[in-house]
Amino acid sequence: MLQRSARLAIGGLLVVAGLIMMPMPIPLGLLFMLLGLSLLISVLPALRLRILALRQRFPKWSRSLQRQKRYLPAALRHLLDDTDPEQHP
Repeated sequence: MLQRSARLAIGGLLVVAGLIMMPMPIPLGLLFMLLGLSLLISVLPALRLRILALRQRFPKWSRSLQRQKRYLPAALRHLLDDTDPEQHP
């Protein structure tokens, strides 16, 4: 229970920090948001389904994420695989 709460808190903080840093010229905000989402998805299955639905609704955005996957750390690649609409019809 404590571990779940810690993941929720840290994931939420990383997403908020990513939103704050988004206007920076370096894409560090996006990295923080993806790290936060990877923590939140491991705790909230409904969030994974919501992101999957968004990626199905916006295929151009989804393909762009897939192209950038090779440059991301393993944890973030796992996040993109979990929410890939082509793997989960």
